[in-house]
Amino acid sequence: MDTFDVVITARSNLELKPAEFDSQVATIKPVMAWDSATSAWRTRLSGSRAEYVGYVINTLFEAARLYGTAVTVQWVPASQTPEAVAST
Repeated sequence: MDTFDVVITARSNLELKPAEFDSQVATIKPVMAWDSATSAWRTRLSGSRAEYVGYVINTLFEAARLYGTAVTVQWVPASQTPEAVAST
């Protein structure tokens, strides 16, 4: 079965008041990992778990709406997923 991955990056809004910044982090942290090398939140999700992908994207778009978090979503075709690479 062909599938896809979704690569999501989020950048915290650093101009928030401390309490708002903490709320922003509390919203993002359960669904993403901090990447200190890029100073961004990152995750890669399997498209085979569509409900979870939808949950994560909705959570991040809510963070964007409430706190101004910058969110980028990138679709990765099945031919470039780790499973596809391993089977070639």
